[in-house]
Amino acid sequence: MIIAAVLVVALAAFYGYVLFRTYPAEEAYLSEVMAKENLEIREENREFVITPDNIKPDNPAIIFYPGGLVDPQAYLYKLGHLAECLQAPVYLVKAPFNAAIFDVNAAARVLDNYNIERAWVGGHSLGGIAAARFTAGQMEAVDGLFLFGSYSDQDLSSFRGEVISIMGTKDLIINRENYEEAKGNLPSQAEIIEVEGLNHSDFGNYGLQSGDGASGFSEAEIIELLCDSFFETP
Repeated sequence: MIIAAVLVVALAAFYGYVLFRTYPAEEAYLSEVMAKENLEIREENREFVITPDNIKPDNPAIIFYPGGLVDPQAYLYKLGHLAECLQAPVYLVKAPFNAAIFDVNAAARVLDNYNIERAWVGGHSLGGIAAARFTAGQMEAVDGLFLFGSYSDQDLSSFRGEVISIMGTKDLIINRENYEEAKGNLPSQAEIIEVEGLNHSDFGNYGLQSGDGASGFSEAEIIELLCDSFFETP
């Protein structure tokens, strides 16, 4: 009984720490995207589903893993615009304790639950690492991988799908040594885009992450960058 009580207290303390440290979504951006008439955004048990009016059924779906200790709703604004420009549904994973690394196989659940035949999988920061780990174990299920302010700590040299890696020069959150070393894990067809003036926080809408560099981009410019990076792939 004593051990059980201690575990309950420890779990409660950890959960409180996660809530305290999690970056919330900026309300203005969240309200704006939720009010868009050409988007349907619904919250399921373990993900948000974003469906644009202009969807093309043959386009691959997007499965997105959020960054660590960031409220997943902080990504809805940009992902809503991405869904529109890619004309594809987007599935935003809600990770346990706001840490996608605890639910690496979330994409498998999404693929199965929504009968998705083609998908790009990726994410921001720790979410990108989780997405890369899923891809490494399920290469045949993934059409493309995208990494936003992130890297793969798994060997993906034999992956045949497309890969996009976007990193900002003002990103002061990422471990640069790990990032540079991890480039060798990507396949030869990977497109590595390093953007002058982009920071780590630019991929979401949760304010400036503590310790990050100042951004030189507007919201519209960031959205255009993300859309163009997908469109430029074969």
